Amino acid sequence: MKNTRKDIVNTAMKLYKEKGYDNTTVNDICKHAHITKGTFYYHFPNKDEIAFEFYNQLFDDFSEKLIDILMIPDEKEQLWKVYEYSIDRTIALTPSVLYPLIMSDIQNGFDLFSPYKSDNYESGRELTHKLILNITKKGQQTGKIRQGDPVTMTTVYQSALMGIAIAWARSDGSFDEKEELKKAFDLIY
Repeated sequence: MKNTRKDIVNTAMKLYKEKGYDNTTVNDICKHAHITKGTFYYHFPNKDEIAFEFYNQLFDDFSEKLIDILMIPDEKEQLWKVYEYSIDRTIALTPSVLYPLIMSDIQNGFDLFSPYKSDNYESGRELTHKLILNITKKGQQTGKIRQGDPVTMTTVYQSALMGIAIAWARSDGSFDEKEELKKAFDLIY
């Protein structure tokens, strides 16, 4: 069965990477996805929502990797692998897609990337957030993760993640984002 919504997302993301986010129009997406504008607007109110949907799908697809991650005996390494999954997919968006997406999110209420809105997460993101907190608590019990409030630690790391992602995207990827995020992770956890 064809999943039109997912096809639109995949087509748009491919075009965003090829042409740039700002240079991709709804008409381009419709043409390449072989759909009408009516079909597009049935599924998405605008092109920003496609990128947000793509990001949310990352968390839904995460469950496939979860068993392998939970088999790692070290909780700090487990936690890094959870974050790394998201980091790798964010880097794959490329700076030209990530920066406008972040700016759009900020202009529209900062609902997707805000480290302070965990209570508004959709199902996959909410489960990932709970997983992060549980791994952090377990790691603190085993001495693998430093002591501190797990919610605060997670919020601080996600804030660092956001700041580094913005700097990386704004500088057109001029530094190793993942390396910088790993340094911040090691400082916080």
